[in-house]
Amino acid sequence: MMRPVRLRIALLLAALAAAVSAGGALANGDPASDVLPFSNVYLSIVDPRSSSAGRDLLAATAAAAKQKRPIKVAVIAQPSDLGLIGSMWQKPQTYAKFLGMELFQFAHYRGTTLIAMPNGYGVYGPDAAKGRPALARLPKPGTGDLEQLGRDAGSATRKVAAANGYVLPAASSDDGSGTSGWLIVLAALGGAALIAAAAFVALRHWLLKT
Repeated sequence: MMRPVRLRIALLLAALAAAVSAGGALANGDPASDVLPFSNVYLSIVDPRSSSAGRDLLAATAAAAKQKRPIKVAVIAQPSDLGLIGSMWQKPQTYAKFLGMELFQFAHYRGTTLIAMPNGYGVYGPDAAKGRPALARLPKPGTGDLEQLGRDAGSATRKVAAANGYVLPAASSDDGSGTSGWLIVLAALGGAALIAAAAFVALRHWLLKT
């Protein structure tokens, strides 16, 4: 029979494996800072490739990168899009600086960072000095609808580019619809369940051998 100490250690390892897998799927201090090192667009919990506005933003930011004027865009439609830093909700300029500095520190990103929130825009980085006055002249989006806010972010991206002397392609007439964020959440939960199941099987095998 297994000694009590070894049993307690085994149970603790099982609990830690479950907590880590669930935490990886559900907990995130600042989601955009995890996404933007690998993509130019953070569109809430929606894959930007599945959204008309998201695909336009991907095309615009790719065109900017080709002109050696990299710009990353975060579309923040609701407080939960900020993860654990919800205090920056409705503070787009404050969040633009925060996110831009995070991307520089953790991903060595030196380009421009643009934020779109329902109450306005924020910009940080090389194109910010000329970009901020241009964004201030734009009407505030005034909507939490992700698709519309994404389109407004596309317009803002082009305004920042124009203010800095380069032109991005016009928005396309793509009518594709976005994928529900619930599908992405469910996929993440499925991945967490697989990790937890694998940990349980490995642990059970270890217990049976002892």
